[in-house]
Amino acid sequence: MLKRQRFCYAFPMPRIDNKSSKNALTIEQLSLACRHVDEMREEGVTMNLAIRTLELFADLYAKMHMGGSATPHHVGQVALWSVKARSIRRRVPDAKPRDHFRVEHGTPRRGFALKVLNLYRKDKLSAETMARLVDRYWKLAVITLEEDERLNKIARSKTFKTPDERWAAAGIKFQR
Repeated sequence: MLKRQRFCYAFPMPRIDNKSSKNALTIEQLSLACRHVDEMREEGVTMNLAIRTLELFADLYAKMHMGGSATPHHVGQVALWSVKARSIRRRVPDAKPRDHFRVEHGTPRRGFALKVLNLYRKDKLSAETMARLVDRYWKLAVITLEEDERLNKIARSKTFKTPDERWAAAGIKFQR
């Protein structure tokens, strides 16, 4: 039986002004999602289900920290393209993204969420530690579907020291 007193949704809503999105997440809300993971696990929910909200929140927090919007990732929003993806874009400028490209997280969303959860469990989750985590691990790139398939075989959900190491392990090259 759930212990209802443990759930507290009394966090203040983020301040909304002309510069911030109403979907912007606060550290308190990330903490709530982390606590949610632990409480769900205590009640027997699998990690796969318990962590999904945190994955979404951590990804959104990082995207907005990097200047993005609260919309789903789209190839048009990503500056880093693999050599092969750029080549396809040059040859077929009106190529439909879903037929050729994929927005790839350099650190898998689950791995990134686990890093956030680790900070929370150590009582070190703050705007400063999240900024460092985002700057080091949260990186998006546009890759081809073939590169995505190769990456999934090699390192689908494995976290490397850096996103660049993960992509290199799958032979994905980027112009520098």
